[in-house]
Amino acid sequence: MSGMARIVWSHLVIALIGAIVALVGAGSHRAYGWVGLTASLLLVASASVFARAWSGFSGLGVMGAAWVVMTMVLAQTGPGGSVLIAGDRLGLTWVYGGAAVIAIVAVVPRRLLVGAKVAAS
Repeated sequence: MSGMARIVWSHLVIALIGAIVALVGAGSHRAYGWVGLTASLLLVASASVFARAWSGFSGLGVMGAAWVVMTMVLAQTGPGGSVLIAGDRLGLTWVYGGAAVIAIVAVVPRRLLVGAKVAAS
């Protein structure tokens, strides 16, 4: 597989992970309250660390964009008038907390995510 194809496939997989994290988090933060919210934010953190360690800032950007798009879609009013991500404390903490977690992962030094390079002996 060529280098460009590997990058494209990596970013597609990372985008899928971001969308799945948003979908799972949107459902579980509402279903399980503050415990579900905490677990969902930890899921966002682990997916963000994974994306950044795998593909650097471009991977984190792709994951974050997919998470934001899916979160925006799920925050819209459904056909029956229902809302999955409401404008209450729990919903707003999910939206802003997830964005803050992604931003925090963006400023973590790379050596903490991938480790130090070992000198060849």
